[in-house]
Amino acid sequence: MKSSIWSKLAHIGLLLPILIATVFSAMPVFADTTPNTVNVTLHKRVFDTGQVPAAKENSGVVDNDFGGAPLANVTFTAYDVTAQYLRLRQAGQTAQNAVATVQHDALTTVPSYATKLSDGTTGNDGNVTFANLAAKDGDKDKVYLFLETNSPMNITQPATPVVLALPVYQPGSDSQVNTDIHVYPKNEQTSAISKDLTTQSKSDLTVKLPDGKSVYNATIGQTFSYQLQVAVPWNIQDKSTFTVVDTPKLGIDDIASTVKINGLEQGTDYQVSATDATTKDGKGFRITFNPKTDRVKAMAGKKLIVTYDATLTKFAVPENELTNAATLTIDHDVATATSGDGVGIFTGGASFVKVDKQSQAKLAGAVFQLVKLDSQGNIVSYANQAADGSYQWGTSANKATVFTTDSQGMLKLQGLTYSAKLPNNQRYALLETQAPTGYARLAKPLAFNVTKGSYANDQTISIENTKKGLLPATGGAGIYVFLGLGLVLMAGAAWWYKKHQVA
Repeated sequence: MKSSIWSKLAHIGLLLPILIATVFSAMPVFADTTPNTVNVTLHKRVFDTGQVPAAKENSGVVDNDFGGAPLANVTFTAYDVTAQYLRLRQAGQTAQNAVATVQHDALTTVPSYATKLSDGTTGNDGNVTFANLAAKDGDKDKVYLFLETNSPMNITQPATPVVLALPVYQPGSDSQVNTDIHVYPKNEQTSAISKDLTTQSKSDLTVKLPDGKSVYNATIGQTFSYQLQVAVPWNIQDKSTFTVVDTPKLGIDDIASTVKINGLEQGTDYQVSATDATTKDGKGFRITFNPKTDRVKAMAGKKLIVTYDATLTKFAVPENELTNAATLTIDHDVATATSGDGVGIFTGGASFVKVDKQSQAKLAGAVFQLVKLDSQGNIVSYANQAADGSYQWGTSANKATVFTTDSQGMLKLQGLTYSAKLPNNQRYALLETQAPTGYARLAKPLAFNVTKGSYANDQTISIENTKKGLLPATGGAGIYVFLGLGLVLMAGAAWWYKKHQVA
């Protein structure tokens, strides 16, 4: 009996491992689903100055409504900050506080505890992906820092440091881990360089035209001032080249000696050198900055204000808008600002042709003086044109410059202020001091108007001269010859009449 019982127990013992294996093989297996790696894509978005929206929470997935525009050529660097994050947590900081601390440490420099992993630069779509980043460090979740380490020159402030503490879950889920993470760092962009006339120069040069529009008008020799605004990159201390070159069109010369930059010292922080005029351009200048000086580095993220004077030269042609371009170069980035688009400068002029009143033949050799008339038509000043083409106005006719019509009867006056800018309703006029040989001189000055368009070929003013009449001279022998012939003819007529009467 006993042996039978022990025999059965022995059989059960032999079957127990098989039963256990069968039971456990039928139970579900729960594997570790935590991912080994993640991909992180940064979508760089840029907004105009003052248009950056309020902070928006990143969802971790693609967001087509985040706003802004893609920004290319932005370099980000990925760092591992897991160890510091864990130290902060162990010291009692919450997860949110630990992230905020790492962000704060990275605002101005790379924290010493950050381990660099790799760099990446955004493409034309504004995106850069850091692929296959480790999700764990042993049994600890990884924490990454992404820093903007280089930007285009029109970005004056880097994006806020991105601290990413894993794991990141899909929106609305507490269990589904997101292994393809999308983050949207923001930037504010500005003009890398801009230029304009100064407020005072705009006031001095503005002329309102008859059609109600306004333009900037100057006379030869007149001086006016420009202002440049140059954005200094936030990482200027890392740059090796920082220059500004101003190149005016022919007709404007920059005065390099007048260049001033607020907050910087010439000779230490920057050098200025003049550039020569060419057949197309006037005299300009080059500013070479030293990006390593304390004052230049202190301007990081700010704008430099550059002012300088320029003058209109005798090469300025009426009806041609005169502009100048300033080019900013910082390492390999180049940006240009032009003073056109409404801030170009015009000078005035007028064209004349001297003609015979009857035949309209062109008359050379007519001599004029340029004068100004008051509202009553009286001459108030005479023009004396200097060698540089500028006009000096005085009351002496003896010092006035004379202008003579050429072989085609043409006379051109250039570099004049528009008539609308003359004070007290004064007008320009030509005073003829010597008419072409055989023609009568004009009895009074010929008034004319100078405005935008008055120098054009189809606006040439015709000045007519009347030829003097052909009268015989008095007091010479010529008249007696004619009288003698008359008497002979009269005597012959009387003889013929008497002869025929007698017959």
